[in-house]
Amino acid sequence: MRLELELGFDDRLVLPIHYNHIVQGFIYNNIEDDIFRTFLHDEGFQYEKRSFKFFTFSRLLGRFQMNTTDGTITFAPPIKLIVSSAVDEFIENFANSVIKKDDLFLGKTSVYINSISAYDYKRDCSSGIITMLSPMVTYSTVTLMGKKKTIYHSPSTEIFNKLIYENLSKKYEIIYGQQPDEKFSIEPLNDRDIKMNIIKYHDLIIKGWMGKYRIEGQPELIKIAYETGLGSKNSQGFGCFTIIPERR
Repeated sequence: MRLELELGFDDRLVLPIHYNHIVQGFIYNNIEDDIFRTFLHDEGFQYEKRSFKFFTFSRLLGRFQMNTTDGTITFAPPIKLIVSSAVDEFIENFANSVIKKDDLFLGKTSVYINSISAYDYKRDCSSGIITMLSPMVTYSTVTLMGKKKTIYHSPSTEIFNKLIYENLSKKYEIIYGQQPDEKFSIEPLNDRDIKMNIIKYHDLIIKGWMGKYRIEGQPELIKIAYETGLGSKNSQGFGCFTIIPERR
């Protein structure tokens, strides 16, 4: 399920350029069930040693100006935020909370709900064109000279596609209790359509990719990707996209 929120505020909204943690905090703070919120934040859904939160969110969508000298981004009202999850309880908790509350804040700025819409994923397609709403991340951790190093992968590499599929396969197993039947592929529409973004999440530097891509795979895998995000670090605001099925 997916929510689209239109948020209003007085005058302007000023945030750090790297604001993912602020939006993530806004989401967690507005899950009204304390037990479920604690479970999601501290544990999540387990796959061997991995933990999945099963949600993702977009960038803040709207008119903005960036000030690289001050390290800030200033939005004009209104803005939109898309929050997506494979767990209906999560969406219901979050939606109920933001509708009821009179004291919503993004950072230090008071915001209010202009509108909120919920969407179920009802497509049954095995291919489509997607546009990223937040950067897509894949990475490997290696040990060099006794120190761990994170290597982020570009969509132009073979390992990128492999890691995207492996991530979706683990999520599929948690949800369905078995391996998916088919592989999953993703490729840029063309090299000009992809753009690397460097994001700072707290003290961590993350490299992700925006742009348009063609995806193919088992319809259930595409649904999981749509609801939980493509690639890694989804609950930190990565891998959210919108999809347009290809015309036959």
